[in-house]
Amino acid sequence: MLTPVERVLILKGADLLSDVGPRHLLGLAEVVREVEIAKGNTIYDTDDAADALYVVVEGRVRLSTGDRTMSEVGPGEAFGTWSLVDASARGHRADCIQDGLVLALHREEFYDVAAGDVTLLQGVIGALAKRLRALVAERPEEARVESEGTESPDAPVAAGPESGADAQPTPGKSLTAAALGNPVPEAEPTTIEPEPLPDSPEEPAS
Repeated sequence: MLTPVERVLILKGADLLSDVGPRHLLGLAEVVREVEIAKGNTIYDTDDAADALYVVVEGRVRLSTGDRTMSEVGPGEAFGTWSLVDASARGHRADCIQDGLVLALHREEFYDVAAGDVTLLQGVIGALAKRLRALVAERPEEARVESEGTESPDAPVAAGPESGADAQPTPGKSLTAAALGNPVPEAEPTTIEPEPLPDSPEEPAS
């Protein structure tokens, strides 16, 4: 049985938890489960629902799709990390290739703890942002397709007099900039012309 401190140090190996301080990982250390794994066992299959993140304590695990090995993970490394934010099918298989032990952090238990710890949630969101920025840098064409349709539907198709540097930022541009980690463009303040006051009625001549 691992101590809470040992569990915290092991959880830091998960990239989604790498930006979270040890004090905020103590709550997760209390709910993770120690699972023994044996060579030849399948931890989860391709069509299984993603319900838990795993961190290897001892042993080795192979991740594969079909007959192709994607990677192998060993002590201190995590796999199935997207399960904390995505409940869809795994999309790959995890097989034990060396006897050992893993920590399993189930999504529901993660949110039970994170619901009362904003700093923990902020750390996970920050790690997700890093992943997305890395994806954008490696596959810019995919990122471009993902941002299609974020512009305002009322935006003009042809370039007009406001299409240059002075163009006002649209909601789509602001969202795209935020997703890519770029500064959000600020809109120029709108000047409202005061309405003219109605003419005062002429006073009758005395």
